[in-house]
Amino acid sequence: MIYKIVVFFTLVLVIACNAFAHDAWIEKKDGQFIVLYGHGGKTETYDAAKVKEVRAYGIDSSIVQVAIGKEGYPVIIKPNGKVALISLFFDNGFWSKTPDGYKNKPKKEVPDAVESSHSIKYSKAILKWSNRFSKPLGMQMEIVPLKNPFSLKAGDKLPLKVFLDGKIAEGVSINAGSYHKDDMKTDKNGMAEVEIEKAGFQIIAASIKIPLKDNPNVDFLSISANITFEVK
Repeated sequence: MIYKIVVFFTLVLVIACNAFAHDAWIEKKDGQFIVLYGHGGKTETYDAAKVKEVRAYGIDSSIVQVAIGKEGYPVIIKPNGKVALISLFFDNGFWSKTPDGYKNKPKKEVPDAVESSHSIKYSKAILKWSNRFSKPLGMQMEIVPLKNPFSLKAGDKLPLKVFLDGKIAEGVSINAGSYHKDDMKTDKNGMAEVEIEKAGFQIIAASIKIPLKDNPNVDFLSISANITFEVK
């Protein structure tokens, strides 16, 4: 489903998502790339149909063809060549809040729904650095690192910029460090600086929650993006 999103310069209508919102991302395990879903370091199973699009890029930013294995969990990504970055679009579907918890259904199918959101997620797994990756790749929402993340070590800061529908996004929540700290916000230029707390696998996420009008299925669009990379 495609929504027409009107984003004001100050993002007045944007409400920060729950800091414990789930993410979808790509990791390399046992020599193959897999799609994972979860939060706070814990992963959960998911319907393979939620993986909507995967793109891979070479070090020169050229497109690398990929095969996507959706036979079961987890979804496996098989690039046909060497890759420097893999992007993911993950549609987590409709989630309706009820007095008894959340249900993965649109509001009109849940009689006791308090509110409902459509959750979509974007991710970029950065495997090797190219200066091309310091610019947007054209995703609906994305985090763009403004510095080579592989040059960092624990204690350093990574400057980044967030884009939504191709425009800089002010006031977006930024979260890192396994969700144990309060979110920071992007400034008027869509920028923030994230401290690398320790070496190892890094996931930095941005999230917003946008009210939708006159939609029987959903009250909000919950949209998030993340980047992942490894710090030695």
